[in-house]
Amino acid sequence: MTRIKRIALLTDFGTRDPYVAAMKGVIAARTDAPVVDLTHDIAPQDVFGAAWFLGAIVRFWPSDTIFCCVVDPGVGTDRRIIAVERNGQTFLAPDNGLLSLVLGPRSSVLGWSVENASFFLPDNSSTFHGRDRFAPVAAAIANGVALSELGPRIGAIVQLRYEPPEYGDRVRGTIVSVDRFGNLITDIEASRIPFAPFALEAHGTTIDRLERAYAGAAAGAFLVIGSSGCIEISVANDSAAERLRMGRLDRVEVCRIDRP
Repeated sequence: MTRIKRIALLTDFGTRDPYVAAMKGVIAARTDAPVVDLTHDIAPQDVFGAAWFLGAIVRFWPSDTIFCCVVDPGVGTDRRIIAVERNGQTFLAPDNGLLSLVLGPRSSVLGWSVENASFFLPDNSSTFHGRDRFAPVAAAIANGVALSELGPRIGAIVQLRYEPPEYGDRVRGTIVSVDRFGNLITDIEASRIPFAPFALEAHGTTIDRLERAYAGAAAGAFLVIGSSGCIEISVANDSAAERLRMGRLDRVEVCRIDRP
């Protein structure tokens, strides 16, 4: 049975302005494929935030999903729009690093530079490619247009400046997100830490208390294995980001501790 393709939107547009509604209108005029909202609350021009968000959720989405991602500080410049295929999923995004956490530092990717103007809106603007290029191209892909029709093949994509975790005698990682509760989410996968028990060090602070869940934790800072499987820093009934004065892209280290 052929699966129904769906278009999943990720932007930094918010919902108070007409931008998302305009994109949805362009898509609806060209395809019957369903459109779903991943988020439109990425901070303005926050490419890393969009890359991390996409990397955190993409494995839960089925094949034949078209991820249309528009966080695009370089709109109107010579930056490319790219279409990439992986495991049956399609990603449409500016070539600014937004896809680098999903695809990883590969030497080559199965992708194309979107340059065929016949798929764009006529008289398209230089400031709103989300409506004039991304939306109609996403609709065309949903209708069965092959990515090879969009433009020439590409051999590599722009990568974010980001150091992936290092697992060894000391595990080094990064705070990659601060959620709305103030929890500090790292990129360190708990299952890959090669020792136990452990403590986390950051900004001169050492946290050696690992809790099973947020609820019922004693006062103060503690560690928890979050829903992503990664280590998080939390403070009971408070914002860890504000209390500990830590934030995204701060480096952290996990080390072995000896307990009697």
